[in-house]
Parts: sequence; C-alpha cells; structure tokens
Amino acid sequence: MSTEIAEPPFEVAPAGPEDLPLIRQTIESERLDPDGLELSEFLTLREGERIVAFGRIKPYRQTYELCNVTVMPERRGRGLGARMVRELIDRFPQDEVHITTDMPDYFGKLGFLRTEVLPVEIEAKIGRPCESLRPGTLGMVYDRNIERLPTIADVYRARRIMAPHLPRTPLVRSAHLSRQLECEAYLKLESLQPIGAFKVRGGVNLAATLSPEERQRGIVGASTGNHGQSLAYGARLFGIRCVIFAPEEANELKIEAMRRLGAEVVREGADFEEARAAAEDRARREGLRYVHHINEPLLVAGVATISLEVVEDLPDVDVIIVPIGGGSGAVGHCIVAKALRPGLRLIGVQAEGAPAVYRSWKERKLQRAPIDTFAEGLATGIAFPMPVSVLIRTLDDFLLVSEEEMRRAIILLLEGAHVLAEAAGAAATAAAVKLGDQLRGKKVAIMVTGGNLELETLRRVLG
Repeated sequence: MSTEIAEPPFEVAPAGPEDLPLIRQTIESERLDPDGLELSEFLTLREGERIVAFGRIKPYRQTYELCNVTVMPERRGRGLGARMVRELIDRFPQDEVHITTDMPDYFGKLGFLRTEVLPVEIEAKIGRPCESLRPGTLGMVYDRNIERLPTIADVYRARRIMAPHLPRTPLVRSAHLSRQLECEAYLKLESLQPIGAFKVRGGVNLAATLSPEERQRGIVGASTGNHGQSLAYGARLFGIRCVIFAPEEANELKIEAMRRLGAEVVREGADFEEARAAAEDRARREGLRYVHHINEPLLVAGVATISLEVVEDLPDVDVIIVPIGGGSGAVGHCIVAKALRPGLRLIGVQAEGAPAVYRSWKERKLQRAPIDTFAEGLATGIAFPMPVSVLIRTLDDFLLVSEEEMRRAIILLLEGAHVLAEAAGAAATAAAVKLGDQLRGKKVAIMVTGGNLELETLRRVLG
C-alpha cells in the first residue's frame, strides 16, 4: 500500500467579494499588476474555503492578458501554479494567450514562447516605466492552436476526403539535378495542382470538413495570392460563399485568379496585416467563418498530405527540403514525415528578404522582420507561435536564400527539369544547391510548392 499523502481536492471558482482583501494584499506584496482589479476578472483555486492560488484574465480595449498568477507561499512547489495557468488558458477568450513575466523559464516549460510580437496595448505596458513591473519583464505567448494540431490519423482522413477532388502529385527524379548535386534528387511537383500551388490541399480539406451551418454562413480570409485561391477553390467545390480581403496594392493577376474561382475580393489596407484585420472584422460583423492563413488545423491537415505522399513514394528518403512562408507546409512535414521516418533530416528555407520565421526559430523568440523579396509565397513579416513552436522542436536545419539564388533556381528547374516554378516554389531547390556536399549520396525530396510565375517576372529572371 502506498504511503504517499494524497493532495486534498481543489476547486476552481470565480473570486468573490470576500476574497478581494487577500487578492489586493498578495498583489501588492508580490509586485503583480495592480491596474483595475475588477473582481470578475479573477479565478481562484481553493482548498475548502481557502484560496491557494489565483490568476486573472485582464481585458484591454482590443485584447486580453493572462496575469496576476500566484500561489500562496505555503503551497508552492506542488504544481498549483501550472494548474492555475491551465485553468485560465482553458477560459481565455482568444487563441493567442499573452503574458508579461520575469519568469520566462517557468512559463517556457508550460508551453509559452518568448515574443517580440505583442498586441500594442501589452507592448505599451512593458515599454512604460511602471513600479509594478519587475526587472527583466518580457512578453510571452501561448497559442491554443498547438493543442488542436492534427494527428497522423487526421492527415489520413484529410487525404480520403480530398481524393475525389485533387490529384496525387508526382515525385519525380531529376537526372540533371542529381548529377549537379551528386545525390538522388526528387522533385515534389505541387506546381501541378489545379491552382498551381500546394495550399489548395488545405482549402479543399477545410471546405469539405465544415459543418452545414458554417457552409451556409460562408468563409472569409486575407491573402495576396495562393491562400485566397485555395479557399476560393475549396469553396466553389462545395457551394460556399468565399470573401477574400487583399491589400490595395496586391498583384492584379492573383486578384483576378481568386475572382475567377468565385471569391468576392475586397481590396482594403496598405499591407497584408491591415487586410487581415479587416477580414477578421467582417467575420465578426457577418458571422462568417474566419480562416487564418497559418493557424488553422484543417489547413495544416490538408497540406500535410504532401508529406504522406513523399514518404510513401520514397520510403527511404533521407532529406526533405521545404520552403517556409508562414510555416503551415513545414508543420505538415513535422507531423507526418518526422513521425513515419524519424531519422530523416527536415530542412526549412526562407528568403533573406523576409526572415521573420528563420530568426524566430534561430533565437527561440517570435520576431517581426521587414519584407523585401520577389518571392510572394515567402513574404511573411510576422512569425506565428503555433508553427514556430513546432519548428523549434522538430526542424533539423533552416537556411536563408538570396533573391539571386532563387532566380538561379528558377532557371535551373526550367532548364534541367522542364519545371516552371515561382520564386517560393524554387526556394527549396536554391537551398539544395547551397547545401552542396551535405546532400552528397543522399535521397533528397525537394518541394516545388508553386508554379504561379508571371510572364513579366519570368522575363526579368531570364534577362
């Protein structure tokens, strides 16, 4: 018989008026956030009538913050803080849970990621002199989408759903690239998809999986190209209204491609982030199903079917090289290829002119970065917590390639493999050339993620 003393049962409950003196006293002594202190914002963990821990979901004008988490001194060291954080996360009104803390290692163990990408109001809190903030306070974020990541079973289910609507793309050995790289080079030709890009897999899986009520309401998203076409293609297959917000200066040819697929395209905002905010606002006002371009598990499950096909067609693959814009495609390989073939090397590649995800992966902290690249599919200026968290745990290596290296890769694919690739679609090939001797003698799957290269851009590349 065990001699361990069982912990007494704990009850989670909202704070009551009688709790306010203790909460105020603890916040003052622990130098926690004293602003506001509305009782309705606090959640407590109790042993009988006694509070052993409490925490707060603090509202701002446009966001929320998880704060004031504390455990009474005599009950520390028993995991009650983690329990309190979990209870607060479960009740959080939005997917991204932000905190400000001087205990990054503790919250890192709970799944939070350091971040420089903060809501403006929380950024202002850290930036202003404030006696209640302890030295070394920084921002961290937890994305609840990490809990909804698809499993391999979800990916197999997505493939079954998509099979009647999308072809299985070929994985072809390139004799020319194999000679040049001194390896067995295989090209995964997602450029042959109906919209010319891999993202269509996600759009079809999402549209097919929506509930009847969601289909009736319609979907909305923000895009400058392939994501919007993906949603529009899937929506057309299943008779769903699709609204896409695009920046005012978005590429006209890609706007027209979305319209041809049946999307209602709204030009709004100077850049993608402003268009995304407008799309989210439309979703709230009209009750449309908002589809985030990265943090959407149904999209991830759809694009992850690429990885299934690669491992099935090349079971002894040694290396997979994948371009990374926001990271949904790479997350698919992390879920599938790394599980089915744990020993393979998974290598990401991003444009030097848009290195937000690369920097975040390298520094283990979410970053913003300026965008200066002709690779529209890699033009991501903000890293998102869900994909970066997965990449930190799983990705073996990450490279940056220059504009010139991508131009050369476009020509190499065109001349050597008779494959037309856009800049983002050629980035993995550029990385393979850059890796050089590291690939010698290996079986390498190179993702050609898109072929939507405009004629004028091709002329400039060839010129």
